[in-house]
Amino acid sequence: MTGAPPEAARADELFLPLPPIPEADPAAEDGAAEPIAMPPVEALDPALLAPLPPLGTFDPAPRTDFTFTQAAQEGMRYRVVVEGLQPTGLEATFRRLSALHRGQNRPATAAQIASRARTDEELMKRLLFSEGWYGATVEVVADIAQAPDSEAIGEAADGRAEVRIRVVPGERYSWREIVLDLIPSDRPELAAGFGLEVGDPIRAIDVEEAEGALLRRLNGLGYPFAEIGVRDVVLDQEAPTGTYLLTGDLGPLGVFGPIRMSGFKPFDERHAEVIARFRPGQPYDARLVDDLRRALIATQQFGGVTVTPVDTGVREGDAAVTEIRIDGTRGPHRLLAGQIGFANEEGFRAEGTWRHRSFLQPEGMLTARAVLGTEEQRARAELLMGNWRQRDRTLGFVADLANLSPPAYNAQTFALVAEIERTSTPIWQKRWTWSVGFGLGASREQQRALPEPRDPDSDPGFDVLRNFLFITIPGRIAYDRSNDLLDPTTGYRLGLEVNPEVSREGSRVETYARMFADGSVYQGIGDKLVLAGRLRLGSIVGADLFAIAPTRRLYAGGGGSVRGFDFQGVGEKALNGRPIGGRGLFEASTEVRYRFGDFGVVGFVDAGSVNSSSVPSLEGTRFGVGVGGRYYTTFGPIRIDVARAINRGPLDPTFALYISIGQAF
Repeated sequence: MTGAPPEAARADELFLPLPPIPEADPAAEDGAAEPIAMPPVEALDPALLAPLPPLGTFDPAPRTDFTFTQAAQEGMRYRVVVEGLQPTGLEATFRRLSALHRGQNRPATAAQIASRARTDEELMKRLLFSEGWYGATVEVVADIAQAPDSEAIGEAADGRAEVRIRVVPGERYSWREIVLDLIPSDRPELAAGFGLEVGDPIRAIDVEEAEGALLRRLNGLGYPFAEIGVRDVVLDQEAPTGTYLLTGDLGPLGVFGPIRMSGFKPFDERHAEVIARFRPGQPYDARLVDDLRRALIATQQFGGVTVTPVDTGVREGDAAVTEIRIDGTRGPHRLLAGQIGFANEEGFRAEGTWRHRSFLQPEGMLTARAVLGTEEQRARAELLMGNWRQRDRTLGFVADLANLSPPAYNAQTFALVAEIERTSTPIWQKRWTWSVGFGLGASREQQRALPEPRDPDSDPGFDVLRNFLFITIPGRIAYDRSNDLLDPTTGYRLGLEVNPEVSREGSRVETYARMFADGSVYQGIGDKLVLAGRLRLGSIVGADLFAIAPTRRLYAGGGGSVRGFDFQGVGEKALNGRPIGGRGLFEASTEVRYRFGDFGVVGFVDAGSVNSSSVPSLEGTRFGVGVGGRYYTTFGPIRIDVARAINRGPLDPTFALYISIGQAF
């Protein structure tokens, strides 16, 4: 027979009877305590010696000599009165957090009111202490019980109980001495701008913000491994003042070392070095490390990413070579999205998008888009190589097939375009941006306008199909001195675009250039009001109007142009009311933007004209006016505008509604 394992033997021992406890012998131990003398039985209260009554004789009915009011038992409404808090400036904060204030419009029992009062008493003390009122006293009076046949104590004339909180703040404590032990005496500039000063009130939030700002400053000044240690605050009740001592370790200066990647790697370290705005050997700056982290997230390759400085142990002089370690997790690389809507300018429109964020390495994003609408049917594929050999420089390839029927023409178009672009982003808003490209295209177009009189030499006529081949070399350069990419409040922007084109229609070859100049200016007045203005001029030189394909002419009107008018609704019209287009373009807008909190209102006036001359002109200028609302989010304002044309035509809407992200300009 096989014996039980040792573990089983030990488990059986748990069920053996315990050994008897030996009787203690007080005399056997030196220094034993004297036995406790019990009082004689006759000295005890006779009630303690009386036998307990049988359970059957217990009366569960409440005592008649002490009662709660009916309201206290079933629930009553109450009011909260706070005394003495006003000098501290904490009344609004207390009211927002108070349990008593949250429930004062609903019936509550006496137990509930008492519990809330105790909670609010502790809340009040914490608020006062956090703002430097360390000698404050708080008293809560909430007497709701009453004797029989009498009115409730503390009950107001309207039948509501009254809970009174009495506060005596006392004197506010202030800083008498501030010592930063981690800052060397020969480097006082490292603590410049520290958020605490002698004489300031002692506020907990100020202490936390000052310590956090100091650590960020030290990291930004080249100390990647600085540590904030334990703080020591000593209060003097007689003064009343406090002294502040902050310990810590400054650590060595750092210089940037290599970039290393771990976890999910959508690209290699060489491409990460392209994205980074620092190079090995440069002084360490935590702001550049955070910039790298945000830029990595913006690539849309990661589900999450952390960027951490690591001491390699290598020293260059007194500086620590700091490795930048990127640890990422995989995010969703495929996206399928769609939208459907209706607009009085465009009619019905449905759009679907499929996107592969990591189609090619590094950062090769493929996007396929399909549009089905009243005025537009389109299939488009785009391959975008992000951060192509330089931060925020993109290389893009586009194939586009479309069937278009806006007010001015019907057209079937096909285009192949390659473009290199240096872009500006919210992470790194650049002063100079540019783009240059090359495109090939073909189109079959039918002009919908019917001009009169007709010139057979230059006007091909109405409802005539025309076939074109195009070669384009688009280029643009822009200069930005505004303070924000999506919601500027100060500064200005300038841009110049030149698109040389060669078109062929049958045996006829035309060479011309489409040129645009635009600028906008922003001026803040106070903290809430912004005046904004925009001017855009366009010109086509080198060819007559009717020799230019309708899709290449200039038009104005609509949400991105002159609000209140139909799309392409500004400019010369034909006999059938259709726009002809032009070679000269003028657009201008002014806005008054007022913001309050996360919301804002806007009033605007737009103006524009289109003429057959290549020189922009004010002749025939049309005006639109309107108002709008803004909801400000972390990624930019959501814009809703309602506009009306001043001198509207028969095809222009009575009112026009525009919804988009970002300001109009």
